[in-house]
Amino acid sequence: MFKKFVQITALFNFPIALGMIISALMAPQADTLIITVVLGVSFMLMGATLLWATSDIKTRAPLIVWNGLVRMVGFIIVTYAASLGLAPKVFIFISVMDLITAFVYIIGSMRVSGLSFKSLFLGKTQ
Repeated sequence: MFKKFVQITALFNFPIALGMIISALMAPQADTLIITVVLGVSFMLMGATLLWATSDIKTRAPLIVWNGLVRMVGFIIVTYAASLGLAPKVFIFISVMDLITAFVYIIGSMRVSGLSFKSLFLGKTQ
């Protein structure tokens, strides 16, 4: 069940990334074009990495944990932006889903690998 969850959420990275990249290329803005395209490609890398990690979760669980940590940072940033009135409501909803996903990633990785959070955080799988 955990493996499927990671695979499905990893696959969601690709259409989101393509949407970001295409919209940036269709209406290029000098101050955001480069960072948006690079961020989109990074989302694709995250998705590919998660898919790769699911083929051997016990030894690649740190990648899943770190993806969860990145999602937590996203939640924190959106929460901060929302407190300033800078985050659209849809971003808040998405960030809450990312926070839930982050907890599933971290707890699931610990259970499947049998390792502590500290070990996974440090990339120690043995």
